Amino acid sequence: MIYALGAFDGFHLGHRRLLEMAKRESAQRDTGWGVITFEGHPRMLLNRDNFKLLFTPPERDLIARYLGIPRMEKIHFTHEFAALEPRGFADYIAEKYRVDGLVIGENFRFGRGRSGNPVVLAELARERGWSLDVIPSYKAEGRVVSSTATREAVLAGKMALACELLGYPFIISGRVVQGEARGRLLGYRTANISVKEGKIYPPHGVYAALSYIEGEWRSVALNIGSNPTFDDGRRAPRCEAHVIDFDDGLYGSLMRLFIIGRIRGERKFDGAEELIGQIGADVEACTKLCAKYAAEKEAELGNFASVFDSIGALAYHN
Repeated sequence: MIYALGAFDGFHLGHRRLLEMAKRESAQRDTGWGVITFEGHPRMLLNRDNFKLLFTPPERDLIARYLGIPRMEKIHFTHEFAALEPRGFADYIAEKYRVDGLVIGENFRFGRGRSGNPVVLAELARERGWSLDVIPSYKAEGRVVSSTATREAVLAGKMALACELLGYPFIISGRVVQGEARGRLLGYRTANISVKEGKIYPPHGVYAALSYIEGEWRSVALNIGSNPTFDDGRRAPRCEAHVIDFDDGLYGSLMRLFIIGRIRGERKFDGAEELIGQIGADVEACTKLCAKYAAEKEAELGNFASVFDSIGALAYHN
């Protein structure tokens, strides 16, 4: 087996180069290929910098399906595993998996205190008869594509840039739970999404998103924030999704939102009438942006739709 090895907090365009190399090597050597990654991001265990994931584990699994990764092995990242010296790290992989070769990025570090690097791994691979391919950092329009750059784009609300770096939209997913039904009273029914902790979210505001519901992609106006017109600002942030031109109930279903653009920041309105007018404008803007994205990314959305169809799509599935 040829394995791409890394933390893979999602799979951005730089990671795709590793996957492509692993696939190419496996074809040349008539063997299989896959990914070795970690269950539990190393930085979440070792760093005290409030590190949060780009994607939850189920979201990452979804993306792996979309990318056609045939096999994804997950090492449970513990303090004991983190304490392994580079040689012990390589021994662990050798004992657990049938490895013919590895593919890593040039910035890959491993072993106790991040003491292992590509040079160290090259020697360890040579001793074990593995091939090793080290892939340089990938640049798009002069910008290094990395998980850090993607995370910064999302945190800044630059969703179009995040899409460019990832090669697909940033995803938020969660169960639809009972809300206060305020959206329905305003004339815009919303689905309240129970979001996960430990994941990054864009700044408060209104976003255009797409969601695959009942066999088709639907446009969504998504509000992320505290609803300052009605709340005192001390409540936890919420995600409320208005599925445009869709009136069926979604309670209890798992909703996946592909965020494609930011419409505006969060605002406090003088009252319900002013808010209703702004929601109408937001819905119109989201509809236009979603239609444009769907027309330009028909193949991408078609491939994601095939994945959803294979796993049960939206309703009542993990």
